[in-house]
Amino acid sequence: ELRITGILFGMLIQHQLVSSITLGIALRYVLEALRKSPGPPGNTTSNQGKMFRFGMFALEQFKERLHEWPQYCSHIVQIPHLKEGYADLVTEIESAMLESNAAPAPTVSVS
Repeated sequence: ELRITGILFGMLIQHQLVSSITLGIALRYVLEALRKSPGPPGNTTSNQGKMFRFGMFALEQFKERLHEWPQYCSHIVQIPHLKEGYADLVTEIESAMLESNAAPAPTVSVS
């Protein structure tokens, strides 16, 4: 159920169906979900693990827009369990940060 919700949530962001304050709130929800522990491999019942997966499903949907929010990217790449278990994703997000340095974009506060 959170898989579908995460995908829908991410698609709303990807297709610019939320903006301004609502966009900031949506991005914050995804960031907070990503900060939850993914739990031990194979454990699909912990609430924190479910929230983490929600965040991952959502993020996957709007990765193409990450270059628009370099500050948001910097928050994501600082999450320890993402650096440890999802190095490819962190590298991809760091690339989005570098891309954003080439062209200034609006920032969204999510801290």
